[in-house]
Amino acid sequence: MPTPVGPRLLLPAAALALAVAALLAPVPRLRVPGTPTAYCTDLRLLFGTDEQMRRAAGEFRHDPRVREVREERTKLDNHRLLTGAEDPEGTALTPASLRLVEAVGVDPADLADELRAEHRVNLSDACADHEP
Repeated sequence: MPTPVGPRLLLPAAALALAVAALLAPVPRLRVPGTPTAYCTDLRLLFGTDEQMRRAAGEFRHDPRVREVREERTKLDNHRLLTGAEDPEGTALTPASLRLVEAVGVDPADLADELRAEHRVNLSDACADHEP
């Protein structure tokens, strides 16, 4: 005698419902110590060579003052970005660069001042109150 349709569908339907519930359940948020701040600063370091930039990027990945190393750009990358040109000869005066994101609780202006002893540093703060 054939099994009724209801029991054959009940088990797969229950499994599907459990899978959907697991996907929709709220994921606990990771707690990061410190006070969250707006993402306002752009801290860029400039280098004379691509090798200097890559070496510094590796070192900053282990620096507790730095949360993230971003936008590693070679001399050619920056030249292309600034001029739209593909000529490698034009990169002589264009620096390589990288962007740092400060760790939570680290003042970006203080970090920039510390880094200026060894690097060319540009810091801009879009959230700072600027007088017209």
